[in-house]
Amino acid sequence: MRRTMDEDFLQTDDDPSPPAAQALDTLREGYSWVKALEARHPGWHLAAADGFPFTLPVKPLSESRVCLVSLAGVYRKGQKPFRTSPGVVPPHLRAMRFRDRGDWSFREIPEDIDPLELAIAHAHYDHVEADEDINCVFPLTRLHELAIEDVIGECAPTHYSLMGYVPEVKLILQTASKEIIPRLHKRGIDAVVVCGGCEFSHQSAALIQREIEASGIPTVGVSVCRDITYQLQAPRAVALRFPLGNPFGASLDRPMQSRVLRDALGLIHSVKTPGEIITLPYDWIKV
Repeated sequence: MRRTMDEDFLQTDDDPSPPAAQALDTLREGYSWVKALEARHPGWHLAAADGFPFTLPVKPLSESRVCLVSLAGVYRKGQKPFRTSPGVVPPHLRAMRFRDRGDWSFREIPEDIDPLELAIAHAHYDHVEADEDINCVFPLTRLHELAIEDVIGECAPTHYSLMGYVPEVKLILQTASKEIIPRLHKRGIDAVVVCGGCEFSHQSAALIQREIEASGIPTVGVSVCRDITYQLQAPRAVALRFPLGNPFGASLDRPMQSRVLRDALGLIHSVKTPGEIITLPYDWIKV
């Protein structure tokens, strides 16, 4: 998918450094990702959200076609990876100490793909665990298992991936509204699970979740940045004190990944009023 750049912005940087190790302090209850981002990027503010879009399901979960929308930079090997080099950064973003404009394109992921054929291109969170087991952040195998167990009706034939680090959120929302949401409706999707990668991916994820919900499809978010998801008034979500890049649990922890996905999908029917965010009672324990 072609992306546009204003040719007036000519200054670029070298390739970004690997993300620093995430501090354990970020996993404590009450940690504010919003305040941390405001300190890191002076003049930046979380996007505004007005009202609560909310759609009640029309089918039981056991009859629903469920789709994943990930903002963690997942792509199929052979596809063009998401852009991770800084590229050209507009002056207004440089003034807020942004060194990367991000990538607001999207990738389609077929439901029958071998998980070993999936990779990650993202420079703003540590995805070592997800490189070993993509289900940490894109639980397609776990979703297939729920379909076999008749917890859901079926996996969607196609799932969607973005690299949600996009400081100018209007760009990624255009991708969602013009490209992804029409495909969801065309393919008869009944429910969507939305999750992010880095902190800014959580902003993008909550905003895209709102757009999908407003279009008439029930959604549920899976968040490790609770305050971002809460302040952006996501329709319904589960929150966990897990590291960035591990919203569904640690690498190869199949029981936890399945549990988180089940808990999230359970909210599709159990939540009757908009804006409910359930903090799941799971601790981050890396075996």
